Formats: sequence, C-alpha cells, structure tokens
Amino acid sequence: MGFSYFMVAAVLSASCSLEPPAPAQPLYRVAVIDRFYPGDEFFASEEDKDMDGWLNGMVDLDRDRKREPLYHGDIVSLLASAPQVEVTPYPLTPGQPAQEEILRQLAEVRKHVFWGEPIDAVVLSWESSTLVSAFEKPLRLENVESYKAVVRSWAEHDPVWSLSYRIIRLMEDLAESGVQVYTIAGNGGRGMVNTYSFADGVVTVGAVEEELGDFIADNELVDTHEQAAYFFRLVLDATGAPVGYDVDGDDCADVPVTCLTGYSPERKDYPAKPWPPLKGSSFAAPMALRRHLLGDQSHRCSGT
Repeated sequence: MGFSYFMVAAVLSASCSLEPPAPAQPLYRVAVIDRFYPGDEFFASEEDKDMDGWLNGMVDLDRDRKREPLYHGDIVSLLASAPQVEVTPYPLTPGQPAQEEILRQLAEVRKHVFWGEPIDAVVLSWESSTLVSAFEKPLRLENVESYKAVVRSWAEHDPVWSLSYRIIRLMEDLAESGVQVYTIAGNGGRGMVNTYSFADGVVTVGAVEEELGDFIADNELVDTHEQAAYFFRLVLDATGAPVGYDVDGDDCADVPVTCLTGYSPERKDYPAKPWPPLKGSSFAAPMALRRHLLGDQSHRCSGT
C-alpha cells in the first residue's frame, strides 16, 4: 500500500518502530475524520490500554488475545492510503460524544480549506441512520430535499438530530467548495438509511458484495459500490520471514509485525489469514475514494 499510512500510524505504539522512506510529493491529500488509536502514552496502565483495545480495536492479528493498536480510523486510513495519497487524521476525542466530535472536526476541515490548505477529499465512515420508512419506501433520489426537511424538523426538538442535520450541512459546505466528500451507506441493512447520504454533493458508498445485503444498506441514494469485506494476509520476505499483514490485496505489509501486540523478533508462527474478516461499508468508502483518485494505480504499493 505504501508509506502514506505510516505517516498516520507512526504514533500507534512505542514498539512500532518502522521508519518508512520519505514520500514523494503526494498527488492527493485526504482527511479522515474518525476514532484513532490515541498512542500508548494516553493510557494510565497496561490494563487500561488492553480494555480500550477490546472496546475500540478492530483485529487481533497475532492471536495473543490482545487487539492490535488499530482502531476504526486506522483501518479506514489504511484503505485510503497509497504512495500518491497523504492521509491526515482528524481524530475524535476519546470519551466524547461521537457526533459532537464529527461536527467539530468537519468544522476544522472547512476552516483549513478556507485558509487554502490543500485538502482534496474527506472520508467520513460514520452513520446517523434511521428507518427508511420514516421517509418513504422505497427512497427516491428526486425526493432527497424533502427527506432532509424531515431531518431538519426533527432537529428542532431533538439535540441528537440537530447534530446530524448540522453535520449534513457541513458536508454540503465542503462539497460545494470542491472537496470530494465520501460517506457510507450504513450497516443497518435494507430497512435503514444513513441520513448523511442526504447531503448534496456527497458520495455515498455501499457494498459490492451481494451477500452483505442483509447487513449493509442499499438504496437509490447510494452512489457507488465497492469491496466491503477484507481479509488480512501475512506477507513474507524472500527468506520466508514474516514482514507484516496486507489488508487490501497488493501484497504490501500494511501492518508491520513490529506493530503487533504479540511481536517478538524470534516469533515466526503468525496466522497466515486471521479470522474473522473486516466487514462494513465503513471500509468500502475509503477504497472507493482511493480507486476514484488513482484508477488502475490504486492497488500499487511503494516501489512497484
């Protein structure tokens, strides 16, 4: 996948010491608004770190019963990254309400865009979903403004929906300024809709896998479909020694073994294909953006 990810992940863990080569001038700059691993220094004890890992970590690759320091945003950044793409994290503050933090960071991105900082795209792999039947069934693209009006009416009486509506408007502001904004169909299944998909000019991404239809929403507001299920696979060097794990199928070690909680220099028996896979439209959105930006180059890692 290349080295842009490690610009994001360099703070994952004190034990993760891989120093990637300095990247060439990136062609694209992508902001990811999400929950990231906050760094070892954030935790008061190993027990606190392990507990938070089980709450927010996504995978246990080395089967040591500790999840790796890879939170939702770290995985999203992995999938958005490429040698030509520089990913900048806009982290949600741990312990704070997610929607308040999303709103705050969208405002930060908008401020940076206003100041002229080069931000080509934003990935928001989060959802504020409700029943499709709250609007109409099936949903119709031509009626999206009326759906948005419903959310606005809810916002007048409900602080949660007020946050959702303000997030929708900020997403629209960014899209109007020329920033490509990607969000997700949502993981509630056919009967649910992510109200962020009501935002004008925003790209909503669903799953290309039909077998995920009961899990990932799909409706007329979904603009494109992309791979939503990913397996980590062990990468070996020319001598057969484990180097790390590839998540996107380009045979590059996206997660070095030195970043694993169970790493030791002597260990060779890392699982070849850890189970279960990652699944969700959260992971389809960053890959859809990467493919849109890079086309046929989207699965070429550094040096290939």
